[in-house]
Amino acid sequence: MTTTTTATAEYTERRAQDWAAFTAAAGPPADHWEVYGKLSFDFRQSVEFLQPTGLELPELLDPLQPLLETLRSMDEIDIPPYEFLHFTTLRLGWLKPDDIYWTQVESFYVNAAPRLHRLDPFTIRFGGISAREDALYIGIDDAYRFREARRLIRLGVPKAAEALRYDPLWSPEGDRYMPTMDFAFFTGRGDRRRVIEAVTPYLDAAVGEQQITHIKMARIASDPQVHYQPVDVVAEIGLLGENARKGYHA
Repeated sequence: MTTTTTATAEYTERRAQDWAAFTAAAGPPADHWEVYGKLSFDFRQSVEFLQPTGLELPELLDPLQPLLETLRSMDEIDIPPYEFLHFTTLRLGWLKPDDIYWTQVESFYVNAAPRLHRLDPFTIRFGGISAREDALYIGIDDAYRFREARRLIRLGVPKAAEALRYDPLWSPEGDRYMPTMDFAFFTGRGDRRRVIEAVTPYLDAAVGEQQITHIKMARIASDPQVHYQPVDVVAEIGLLGENARKGYHA
């Protein structure tokens, strides 16, 4: 199997596993912002390599409008504004004294850029819907290109190597990162079965494509009262391919 075919098959299987786990559970889904508050050390700001899809492709979810209209009417669901939509390739950490200082952020860009420049631009495809306990997500088929981006970032940025040690999807034996984009968050209220009934007809929906020409680094601000702060892109690293390979060593 080619890399593209292998990635597609793996991601399809993992979405199915996530959906099976979600549908087998009892009670309402988890409150996303309660989960995120704990993850973010009480709503600290994060620094991430990510793709701000909502800013770049505001029309991406047009094929899902019937589903979104249904979800907006449900007590179980909170729909973020389009400009908030993004997917994380690698979260470096949180802006707090024992993790990341803002003055370090430029060094992350400087150290990652020479290696990420080596990547060729590539196309990703959005499609297939599944769920985790706190969110609905859209699958992203990337032929493992973002796994390679994570590898290159890790080689250049010591903080990334540290962050990946705590990433359950990464190990020295192989990275199991799967790109996904959350597009609806659970509120912790209501009936899980209503969500399942609404989403099931769209599990295999094809959504759209995006050409990736840059890897972005951004700050995600968070506030327990104002959940959807704008994605603050602080650096863009162009994918230059073969033209950028000379003079650098992995």
